[in-house]
Amino acid sequence: MARRGNQNAWVILWIIASHVFVFCSFSLAFANKKATGLPWSFLEEHHTQILQLASDDEALAFFTSTTTRETRGSRIHMNSQSAPTQLNLPTEMRESISSYLKSLAAANHAQILREILVKPTTGIPPLSDIIPGEAQLQWIMTHPSLQELKLIIDGYRQISTWSQKATSHPVPPVGEFAKFASYYDQTYQDWDESPQSWTSLFTQHGQKGIEDRLLEYWQISHHLNDLHQSLPPIHDAFTQLYIETRLLPMFRMILLTKTGELEATAYGNTWEAWKKIQQWQQQEQTNSDSTRLCGTWRWVVHNHQNHGDRKMTVTFLPPDQSSPSQIAPSVIEIHGDTVYLKWTFPQGVQEDSLLISNNDSRLEGTFKNSLGPYGSISGKRLTTCQP
Repeated sequence: MARRGNQNAWVILWIIASHVFVFCSFSLAFANKKATGLPWSFLEEHHTQILQLASDDEALAFFTSTTTRETRGSRIHMNSQSAPTQLNLPTEMRESISSYLKSLAAANHAQILREILVKPTTGIPPLSDIIPGEAQLQWIMTHPSLQELKLIIDGYRQISTWSQKATSHPVPPVGEFAKFASYYDQTYQDWDESPQSWTSLFTQHGQKGIEDRLLEYWQISHHLNDLHQSLPPIHDAFTQLYIETRLLPMFRMILLTKTGELEATAYGNTWEAWKKIQQWQQQEQTNSDSTRLCGTWRWVVHNHQNHGDRKMTVTFLPPDQSSPSQIAPSVIEIHGDTVYLKWTFPQGVQEDSLLISNNDSRLEGTFKNSLGPYGSISGKRLTTCQP
């Protein structure tokens, strides 16, 4: 008996140690959330609105109404005047935005639950007091990697019920309860998700499954038969005390670990979706920049080294087109009306710093070449891109 008791103790210690390791890892990572900026700052700035979303359509409308395609570094600029219809979002980007907002909401909920569960207190508040909105929970769980949230929510609700339930039954005799507890401690030692474990029983049959198993002692035991017959409510007291002293701490620790795992998954999803959104925005910005230059230009290039002028025709193709015979810049950047072009040649590179004006019909600026030449560029648009 002592050996089996020690095994149970080691299981408890292992679970606690595992959680402490996970929790400490999360604490170090999440302590720097504000320092890393987005995507977390988006949740901080729009916390109320995000926690009211309950569908993909709502998520897309909210995101596109509060962001523009213009980026500066890794930060999206907010623009409350932007209309949802301004962005023609491809399917992949719609999925990324939906995943991003679902994961932000899930990470928020998981963090709240984790902070409550980690506190060394017996009672925990009802779920409705901390995470209002069943519709959002159902929406979050449509994400394939966030479906574990259902088990966490169900587990939290049950733990909250057990924690808030006041024991109205008489306290059972200490010695008799020790026999009752010993029977279950030795008969059902698996605390993980094996078929006979308490966790699997609760997952499959809920509170009733737990209570039915805790009646098993009375059905097979004879040494408490007289006590059972003389005090019919006594088994309720034994059941409640075993739940409070054995099962509730165990379920709470398991739930805490699962909540931490879900939080990590949600943050991982958030980063992945955010990177896709950033890449798409950057590509859209590049395409928009290229469209401003798209067409045929007459350039006059003046070389200050030999004071000679060279006239040339330069064609910028549409963003989705390329031609092996057409020399194109390796880099095109437009910030406002400032244009930066980098041309890469076998013998070196050339960089152009230009200003676009007159409704994108004129280009004026300078160039410098890695081989030495430098000078001025004057360009006039001849044609725009053909549709």
